[in-house]
Amino acid sequence: MRTQFAAVKTKDAVRTNDRVDVQISKVGFAVIGLTSCAIGIWAAASLFGGMVASGGPLALLANWVKAIIG
Repeated sequence: MRTQFAAVKTKDAVRTNDRVDVQISKVGFAVIGLTSCAIGIWAAASLFGGMVASGGPLALLANWVKAIIG
């Protein structure tokens, strides 16, 4: 017996909201970028504040080592 296979043609649906997807993507990248910048600025300010509070960069390092070792 011989089986027959029928070829099935499918048509992909055309998306009409590509511009909306691109706009959402741009907004998402902007939000992620701004959040990253804010975190970086906060980290730099915290490091600078720690240096001022401890008496300089070497004192900050010494205090950090003391905190880690105990």
